[in-house]
Amino acid sequence: MQLLGLNEVSGGSLPASRFPDRACAYLCDKGGEDVTERFAIRHGHGSPPLGPATFYCQCGERYLSGTREWDHLGSNEKRTSLGLLGITGLFALPFVVSLTAIAVGIYAHNRAIIIAGAIIAVLTSPFSVILVPCFLQVRDIAASIYRTRISNRLPK
Repeated sequence: MQLLGLNEVSGGSLPASRFPDRACAYLCDKGGEDVTERFAIRHGHGSPPLGPATFYCQCGERYLSGTREWDHLGSNEKRTSLGLLGITGLFALPFVVSLTAIAVGIYAHNRAIIIAGAIIAVLTSPFSVILVPCFLQVRDIAASIYRTRISNRLPK
């Protein structure tokens, strides 16, 4: 990879219109403002992150952001994303069930259910870490659907 120079990043900055050419910083073509943080720079072969496909600089110049909306993904990409979300949700299911058991035990004033739920919660707590990316993915999908389907119908 080093011989071919595939991972090289140009040392300076590039005009934002040259994105996705690799650079340390991207500057607006008109105003010269640093818009690097507005781009979704990909680091792998996965699908691009969800978000608005374009953004506007403060000067009014429009640029492609490197993200895609949920409605613009193909059926295979959607199926893969939802499948992975479902699989990770299944791994986190025992933790959610244990929290539900604790809540039922508190409501029913049953100490045995509370203790059993607490033991299961402690044993399955490493799987609870999986819930964070699941919630973030669901949030991104919902926000993308809102941007493309709902917000366009709202009166301005």
